[in-house]
Amino acid sequence: MNKQVTMKDIANRLSVSSVTVSKALGGKEGVSEELRQHIIQVAKEMGYRKNLIAKDMRDGTTHNVGILIGERHMQGDCAYMRIQQELNKHLLNQGYYGIVELISADDEETGEAPRLVCDNKVDALVLLGQLRPSYVKTILAFGLPYVFVDFFYENYQADAVISDNMYGGYSLTNHLLSLGHRTIAFVGNPMYSNVVMDRYLGYYKALMEQGIVLDEALVLHDCNELGQRVALSLPKKGTTAYVCASCETAYRLMQLLQGQGLQVPEQISIVGFDEDLYTTLSNPPLTTFSVDIPLMALSAAESIINKIENPESHFGRKTICGSLAVRKSSARITPAEWDSLSRFG
Repeated sequence: MNKQVTMKDIANRLSVSSVTVSKALGGKEGVSEELRQHIIQVAKEMGYRKNLIAKDMRDGTTHNVGILIGERHMQGDCAYMRIQQELNKHLLNQGYYGIVELISADDEETGEAPRLVCDNKVDALVLLGQLRPSYVKTILAFGLPYVFVDFFYENYQADAVISDNMYGGYSLTNHLLSLGHRTIAFVGNPMYSNVVMDRYLGYYKALMEQGIVLDEALVLHDCNELGQRVALSLPKKGTTAYVCASCETAYRLMQLLQGQGLQVPEQISIVGFDEDLYTTLSNPPLTTFSVDIPLMALSAAESIINKIENPESHFGRKTICGSLAVRKSSARITPAEWDSLSRFG
């Protein structure tokens, strides 16, 4: 059986971009009429006629929504997997189908456009988890309605559904401060994504409110800027608590500390973000800040459907709050009579 011809194949034949081919075959602006006709002719010669006919027979919508996720975000039992599952469920309830395509690190690096976009398989896009700015620019050049989920870029006037990461970092750090901890480390790479950056800024804000000067030696990286895990290193002695950017990181840290003979929470308190497999694997169970994932997915589904049906609609950013779940991985370090923070009540 012959391999199905794709827009990327046509683009390679003509030495043009996939975006140009998509615009030409989709009847969109941005391509000269001469080039459009040339692309259509080459597409027919290569056997792309079937796809063109299928597109012409559509009633204006495929009722498919593309969900693009960077592969680097899908390590372990992560929140993005659960958001994607909930998102698919809500889309299906409204008569739409979610089609997931994982974006590899190589695709992000080279700008290889997603197949489901190149082949006109979807009416709109949900970008779930931060992708490189240059790659986002490539995707948005196709002109499809889109929504960012759990990230945003200031230079795009884009609709986005985001979790309240800064408040989460602030809440977790204040929880530890209220237990008497003063030397608190942050475990995560703020340069990996704006999600981790916001969690770090919440941690920083809570320290500043108590007059605690940030010690850069207490900011520990759990991954590099591409999301690849790195070995955890511990700060100077005297650190009594850790705010971790994810439950997986908290779990790894707990194992490392316990392996050195330290007791959690008797000697060290550890807290993390989200609710996943590592929350229950940890012993003791983790104190966490968790975003309302079902509400986040529902909001994203409603938003992208509204943009499909009302192309001029714009809602800005929707922030989904979360809640602190106190478990046994965090405990008081000072006498019980110290119950209030020194500043701001």
